[in-house]
Order: sequence, then structure tokens, then C-alpha cells
Amino acid sequence: MEEFRKQVQKTLNIYRAVLMAAIVILVVLNVIEMSAILGEESTNDLSNGFGTGVCASVITLMIINVCRYSAALKNDEKLKKLYILETDERERLIYEKTNSSSLRAVIILLGLAAMVASFFSKPIFYTIIAIIIAIAFVQVVFKLYYRRKF
Repeated sequence: MEEFRKQVQKTLNIYRAVLMAAIVILVVLNVIEMSAILGEESTNDLSNGFGTGVCASVITLMIINVCRYSAALKNDEKLKKLYILETDERERLIYEKTNSSSLRAVIILLGLAAMVASFFSKPIFYTIIAIIIAIAFVQVVFKLYYRRKF
């Protein structure tokens, strides 16, 4: 269990670092927005709003994970439950199957979206096709990696 405790501590440190990075990025985005408002320059509201939303979501998730892992480190019973949750073969199988099935569904839905977009906008169509190609490329890279690893 000591080995798992060390692993949880490392994961907790990573979560804290991601939390700090997200807070810094959020502050920088807001400083840019405020300086643009004071200088009466326009900023891209969509990208600023999207960045703010992503940072807020990451901050929320990291706070939840930091609290959960910190509580597990303080309480042996919670640490044991976390160990069982993370090492349970059934949970791992469910996680892997979910990721595999959802990736296939996303590719199919993107293909359908590309067909629909082809009737309305070429840039959107090409963007969706580029996303499908990027996903396929990443999938091939991981397949080659895991074939060598296992």
C-alpha cells in the first residue's frame, strides 16, 4: 500500500500543477481582456470565452481531484477504496471498452457531420475531414506503440 500511496502523492502533485497552470492561464486571459477593454480594442469574444470556460472546467475538475486524493492520503480506508477502484480489472475493462466504443461513435458522427457540412460550407467540411484524419493518425500511432509495448 506504501507504493500506491507514493503513486497517489505523485498524481496529487500533478493535479496541483495543472490547477496552478489553469489558474495562471485564466488570469492571463482576463488580463488580456481587461487591457483590451481599457484600451478600447476589440478582442475575439468567442476565443476568450471558450478559453475561460475550458480553464474554469479544468480548475473545477482539478479541485475535485485534489480534494479526493488528499482525503485518501489522510484516511487509510479511503486510500484502500481508491486502490480498489483504480486497480479493479472490471473497472479497467469498462473504461477501455467505453473509450473504444465512444471513439468509434465519434468518428461515425464526424463522418455524418462532414456529409451534412459539405452541402453548406466547404471550410467546415474540410475542418471536419482534418479532424477525422487527425483522430485516425493518433489512433494508428497508439496502435503501433501498444503493439511494440505488448
